[in-house]
Amino acid sequence: MDRGGPSERVAHLLHVACPVAIIVLFAAFPVLRLFTQAKSRRASYSVAATRRNRLVWLSPAVCGTFVVEAILYPLQNQLRPRDSYGQDTTVYALASMLVWAVVSISLLESKEPFWPAYIAAWTAGAVADAVLLRLSSKTISVEGAWDIARLSVHGLRSILFITAVVYGLCSIRRDNKSEAGPGAEEETQGLLGGTQSRTRNDAPGHASSPAAYGSVPDDGGDEGGQVGDGEGDDDEREIKEMQQQRLEEQGGWLGYLRSFVIFLPYILPYKDRPTQLWLLVTAVCIAVERVLTLMIPRQLGILIESLGKMADTGVVPWRDIAIWTVLQFPIRACTSMLEQMASTRVSQFAYRRLTEAAFAHVMTLSMDYHTTKNSGRVSKAIEQGSNLSSVLDSVFGIGPMFIDVVVAIVYLTSYFDSTMGFIIMATALAHLYVAFKGNGLTMSYERELNETSRAQNEVLYDSITNWQTVAYHNRRRFEQERYSRAIWNAVVARRKYFDGSGYINTAESFVMEAGLVAACAVVAMRVAAGTAKLSSFVFLISYWDAIRGPLDSLSWTFRETSSHLIDAEWLYQLLQTKPSVGDRKGARDVRLEGGRVEFKNVSFAYGPDRPIIQDMSFTAEPGQSIALVGETGGGKSTTLKLLYRFYDVSSGSITIDGQDVRDVTLDSLRESLGAVPQDPSVFDQTIMENIIYARPGASEADVVEACKAARIHDQIMKFPDGYGTRLGERGVRLSGGELQRVAMARVMLRRPQIVVLDEATSAVDSDTEALVQQAIRALSAGRTVFTVAHRLSTVVAADMILVVDGGRVVERGTHAELLELGGKYSRLWAMQTRAE
Repeated sequence: MDRGGPSERVAHLLHVACPVAIIVLFAAFPVLRLFTQAKSRRASYSVAATRRNRLVWLSPAVCGTFVVEAILYPLQNQLRPRDSYGQDTTVYALASMLVWAVVSISLLESKEPFWPAYIAAWTAGAVADAVLLRLSSKTISVEGAWDIARLSVHGLRSILFITAVVYGLCSIRRDNKSEAGPGAEEETQGLLGGTQSRTRNDAPGHASSPAAYGSVPDDGGDEGGQVGDGEGDDDEREIKEMQQQRLEEQGGWLGYLRSFVIFLPYILPYKDRPTQLWLLVTAVCIAVERVLTLMIPRQLGILIESLGKMADTGVVPWRDIAIWTVLQFPIRACTSMLEQMASTRVSQFAYRRLTEAAFAHVMTLSMDYHTTKNSGRVSKAIEQGSNLSSVLDSVFGIGPMFIDVVVAIVYLTSYFDSTMGFIIMATALAHLYVAFKGNGLTMSYERELNETSRAQNEVLYDSITNWQTVAYHNRRRFEQERYSRAIWNAVVARRKYFDGSGYINTAESFVMEAGLVAACAVVAMRVAAGTAKLSSFVFLISYWDAIRGPLDSLSWTFRETSSHLIDAEWLYQLLQTKPSVGDRKGARDVRLEGGRVEFKNVSFAYGPDRPIIQDMSFTAEPGQSIALVGETGGGKSTTLKLLYRFYDVSSGSITIDGQDVRDVTLDSLRESLGAVPQDPSVFDQTIMENIIYARPGASEADVVEACKAARIHDQIMKFPDGYGTRLGERGVRLSGGELQRVAMARVMLRRPQIVVLDEATSAVDSDTEALVQQAIRALSAGRTVFTVAHRLSTVVAADMILVVDGGRVVERGTHAELLELGGKYSRLWAMQTRAE
């Protein structure tokens, strides 16, 4: 047939372009909707269940017509060469088969299909088919059997397209969520007439099936979101709720992903020249690896062809062997080594920057954050957020994999013909379908595995930590049986997970091997017919790994990327949290001139319904000792937290030597204060390291002197390792009184002008209290001291005692003055002395 006319050239172009245009149009609708619209503002569409069942099978029927055409064209070319059709018609049939297979599977798998995408695809298919039929009408004869068969297929397909479009428009109902308020009746409106009531049409299939093109994945819940380890945890649910809330606020995934640009300065080495160089090395290595992925199989084919030609000649193709060897080693080996080294350094740069930034930010947050957040959650946010360093690994993984598959399709199609391209595309789509279906299945098994493993660890932890309770009640056998059941549940869940993974891997391998067998069969027939060389067969087998590797890794890589998004959300929420207390603009370092502290009409509340301090006023002169006493919950400890500026006052002011604490820097303010808290905390380090922590530049002699003043030196020397003794987690090697005196030694080493003592003798016996009191007197010499105490005997020597009740100072004076007053302090004193 003549292929030189303008109509034929246009038809040739459209044969290639139309399938691509249809799949792009089909995917564009839901993708744009997903990225640019919040879920609550997306219009949802539905079709009655019976009508949907009819529409579902129209796309497979269209696909079937292209299967018939894909058989007809080669068969006609084989039987009637003079009436044969060009390669572009076969390309059109094969490509359209894949397109409508994707559309069919999407509609079958989608729970809530985005019906306008399907209407658009059916309409575009009908138009494309009509245009192509019109352009090829000159070459069709109604007298030829082949042309009649071709026209019959075209006619049937046109009927299917028109039926799908018209029937779909008549059946679709629209529910615009943005216009319907909570609890309102769903508003339905036919796109093309009809008044049939709306029916939700959940498609059968696994709940976690990934949405394909033409359907929008659910943004909420476990099915549409990303699944990470410990799905059942409250933390995981909380962070996903935050993610959904931000998706609504940002108006879809596009705005949501755009918000993560705040991480770019930490991931990309803008100012780090060595890391920039390693990033460049990574890019170069990736480019070289892509070339080698094609060149090595190609060179192997050339080598095989040379060996075939030189058989029985005594000549060895050393040149081809040398080229193949050099490509394998050192080029490929060194490239892989350099790429690994470079990617490791780039990832480590991002890990270090992200971890440092997250930790530094957490340490700047105020007490209200740390008292309301579980430390485990904060640690988890820092730990998981640092996993964002793997984002570049994902980028450098997905990009090359995509390039390898595209290059393989283009090169093998040009090297052989469109049949090979069809085999590769069909294999890739089938593999992706199996992989994503399997991914949903294995994720459910993984959730079960995580839950049972967590339950097993909880039983183990509870039984061991509560050993005394188990022994007291003689429940050892019960705990053994309970732990045995937990182990069995975990074993069964692990078995299901690995069995399921094995089934999926086997199915994926079957798809890839079936594709390889089909491709090899095509090449083998060409070799047998003399239209291809033996080296082509070897090249294909060797090059097939360039397709297998990316496809095997793709589902795992996408899952890792989803996990990174969850990690990013943890870190994003953390970095977006601002401290409630911070340095004002222009804040200066505090200047101490004796340590005079004044509270002037200070009020404070943790919330509108929780007033703690009310109109409190008092003055501590330099060198004075001020004691705050009263009943629990009266606001004593909170008063001292305000001095440390862990919180800002609601009204009034706190000044140190005439300087409002809100006008000085936090670092200088806290550097000028020293505190002995009610429950001192220490690090799991040596005693020397714990005490010198208060003043890192101090000498060991300074530490020993501070410990002697705190009356703890002699006890330390009784330990076998002395000051080198490790204290254990939370100081388990020391008693309560010893911990108090270690805390005092820290403060003495720092030598602050103002000292805060919060219940420093609350958890010690009388003998230990005497030692602590000696340490307190040594610590208080020449300093302004604030003491919170329940034991009134520890504050009888204070220069001024403030009796705090309900956030107010109800009495003030010395011990003798308050006893003579006969008020609340006097009653508390009488109660404690009688009890003793």
